[in-house]
Amino acid sequence: MTTAPITREEIGARDRQLTRTTRRRNAFEYLAGGAAMLFFLVMAVWTFAKGGTAAQMLIAAGFAVLALGVAVAGWHLFRQSRRAAAGGGRTADAGYLEGRLARERDLLRSAWLWYAGPMVPGFALIYGGVFLSGGVAFATIAGGLTLAFLILVAVINRRAAACIDREIADLRHRRT
Repeated sequence: MTTAPITREEIGARDRQLTRTTRRRNAFEYLAGGAAMLFFLVMAVWTFAKGGTAAQMLIAAGFAVLALGVAVAGWHLFRQSRRAAAGGGRTADAGYLEGRLARERDLLRSAWLWYAGPMVPGFALIYGGVFLSGGVAFATIAGGLTLAFLILVAVINRRAAACIDREIADLRHRRT
């Protein structure tokens, strides 16, 4: 079976679709991350204000560290997105599109490190404080569910990266 070579128009269409997808994803991440950061900061201040025990201070510190983790993840996404956009303007070039796809794939593959990773210390402090204050069952169950959620995020991002790998392979196969 012969595959038709990829046209400049198709490359341009794929590039525009990639731009739409990444902009939509980034907008959602920034909005959700900003709301989460605000919530975690409010919880940190509220818990510090009402807290008197060491466990409550640990929980409050956890909320503050969690807000910082969300900020780190958002900043990393912003930096990587700006870097990807910096080489723009060559949408009719298959090499350029392949490079963009590879950067997106690498970003998704490493989400466990830059996205989930910065939040782990905050969650550990919060659940550690809850555990120390006597909420052993809650800390264990909530900590397990949080860990499962973070693993799910990593798996979903790895699968998305595999889809991009297939798109890169198709692009390479169809290049003339």
